Amino acid sequence: MKKWIIVGAVAALLLGLVGSGYLLLSRMGSAPTDEDVIGAAADVSGEPVEVELGTVSSQLVLDATVQEKPGEPVEARQGGTVTRLWLNDGADVEEGAPVVSVSLPAEPDPEAEEGESSSGTREVTLYAPVGGTVSGLKDVRVDDVLEPGAKVATVTTGEFHAIAQVPSNDLYRFYEDPGEIMLQVDKGPPAAECEFIGLGAAEQEDSGEEGSEGGGGGGGGSQLTCRVPSDLTVFDGVQGKLSVSTGEAENVVVVPVTAVRGNVDSGEVVVVDDGGSEEVREVSLGMSDGRLIEVTEGLSVGEQVLDPVPLDSRFDVPEAPADEEFDDEFYDEDFEDEMLIEEEG
Repeated sequence: MKKWIIVGAVAALLLGLVGSGYLLLSRMGSAPTDEDVIGAAADVSGEPVEVELGTVSSQLVLDATVQEKPGEPVEARQGGTVTRLWLNDGADVEEGAPVVSVSLPAEPDPEAEEGESSSGTREVTLYAPVGGTVSGLKDVRVDDVLEPGAKVATVTTGEFHAIAQVPSNDLYRFYEDPGEIMLQVDKGPPAAECEFIGLGAAEQEDSGEEGSEGGGGGGGGSQLTCRVPSDLTVFDGVQGKLSVSTGEAENVVVVPVTAVRGNVDSGEVVVVDDGGSEEVREVSLGMSDGRLIEVTEGLSVGEQVLDPVPLDSRFDVPEAPADEEFDDEFYDEDFEDEMLIEEEG
């Protein structure tokens, strides 16, 4: 009952204000029509800007983490018994140098008669897959029996990679393999060029908690990896930023990105002629730096387009306020008390 009294009073008050406004406007001139109200609300279009030639240099800055490149394993694929350790743990080794030797049963003699078993053993040497530093040999002893596929040691190269998560929507900014990549380590040495390695799917780690957020921001995307220069002093886990050049186009037709509906491959602009008439025109798009965008087809230098481009009416739909929002906006405890006093009186 209270709620309807309040709503009724508010409605009466609003109708009174509207009527007063209508009377005032009538005395000053004609009352506003529905078309006038809609037209005033929709009058949010931009101003004409001229299509020009310019340069678009797409640069993307990403948060990055420096990680030491994982070591390459030395594996006993067939297993065997350790017969010799060629190196000590922590030794430097060149690619292809012997690391461990193991003995295996001799291979069957193809010329042996049926039922005759082969005897003896053969020795197999395991070699370093890359040059670097050997680790893990301290846990290996002569006469140890190794299972097939056992990892005997690891060779680390001392190489570091900078890894950055690229949000899915920013993948549109990669028009080709990145050009120059600069790495700036937080509180570290001056920025240095980082050699591009690859751009691939980001690895998703299972945290064991549904809906948990990872360090890379979550939600998919890709992972950009580059090789840190060997003479740059870094440590595993340090943070920094990557400045990635994703493309450049010189002396091309450009317009502000705000003058285009769409940012990739194709879009729409509103062209304004000398007489003020407007035409929606489809255009082909190229590179963007976040401020300007290249138009490869559909526009000529000297033409004018609206900036910002009006919203697409199919998506510019206002939301109706909920009943609860209306009630909260006009609810006043003092007003309710006054209405109750008048009702009781």
